[in-house]
Amino acid sequence: MNVHLSLPLFGNRDKVSTQPSKDSHAHFFQVSAHGSFTTGSKDIEFLDGQRNFYGGSAGIGGLFYNGRSNIIQADANMGISADGQTLQNHDAIPRFSGSFIVHHTSSPTLSFQYGAAFTYLYGRPMLLPVLGIRKKFSGSSWSVSAILPLNLQVTDRLNKEMGLSFFARPSGDRFQLLNQGYFGSTTSSIYMGLRQFEAGSSFYYRLSREFSFDAEAGLLSGGTMKFTNTSDTRTTLYATGIKSGAQFRISLRYHLPHKRASGNNIDMDGELYRVK
Repeated sequence: MNVHLSLPLFGNRDKVSTQPSKDSHAHFFQVSAHGSFTTGSKDIEFLDGQRNFYGGSAGIGGLFYNGRSNIIQADANMGISADGQTLQNHDAIPRFSGSFIVHHTSSPTLSFQYGAAFTYLYGRPMLLPVLGIRKKFSGSSWSVSAILPLNLQVTDRLNKEMGLSFFARPSGDRFQLLNQGYFGSTTSSIYMGLRQFEAGSSFYYRLSREFSFDAEAGLLSGGTMKFTNTSDTRTTLYATGIKSGAQFRISLRYHLPHKRASGNNIDMDGELYRVK
């Protein structure tokens, strides 16, 4: 289960329709504080059965629209990702994630993305380039987006409140576990890195102007599970394969209320690429 919250700090995003800039284009900027909480469980047979995992982060994000073709999106987060035993021992190690992405609108039906993201999607901290393209089909509610290294999504915007997507993307993370003598390590905790890919579908529903609900169902491919010491992540303690399986996820998101900038043809909530 995922819960996301975003609160505005300052900016002019809610005034762009009434206060155009001197060049007659509607500029805006917005700085917000945001936070998220994630919980789930995994059955790891060769440790001690099912483990409950928790993740949380808090950070600052910003948007700047130049009134013409570019939206600049940036955010920085500090958080944790650990099992329940580690949290009970107050031993969780904070971690950083963030991104800087430019969304360039070439036409009402074509946009490009480029930038960089610091993420744990491949089971360890990595700084990755972001290169992408999004195409809307004229006269249709369908659109397709492709983001390198690998993120493909096809979306049908059913109406203003609902949307259905089909996707293929990486689905990994790195979790901190309380060490109980695993693999001969004497450190107090270890890292478990998961690297998999997921293909599935997602249903989006706008409950109100501020809240939206997402439900996802996907098939996880077989991947790798790697364990390392928290003090020496370059040395692998143990690595094994992961069987394929199903994954289900529900999310509740709070959206920053704002007025649409008249005539910019940009759906801010649907256009922006966000790193999970």
